Amino acid sequence: MTFSDRIARANSAAFNRFAEHVAILAPGQEAPVIYDAPFRLESVYEGHIETSAPACSMADADVAVLDIAHGSRITVKKNGAFLGDFEVIGVEPDGMGLTRLVLTKDP
Repeated sequence: MTFSDRIARANSAAFNRFAEHVAILAPGQEAPVIYDAPFRLESVYEGHIETSAPACSMADADVAVLDIAHGSRITVKKNGAFLGDFEVIGVEPDGMGLTRLVLTKDP
């Protein structure tokens, strides 16, 4: 088994275990994702703003098939429950078969 095969197998196992969310671009265009929105503290002038930094990880193959790029709009759901509409502001492939999509709330 090659290194690439092992990485693909590990990615598949991770998605089977942790991908509780789905990203939807349009009806019939969706893919499983691992979504997170960790706390983020922004410094503005003399103060701070508490916010979150939403992002999700998606298989490279799904990114290519769905043609996801900067400016793409996606809806994220968990078990059918709506979590939000987002715009992709960053596309960060990890070189191992996954791409992290940096998101911002879609106005």
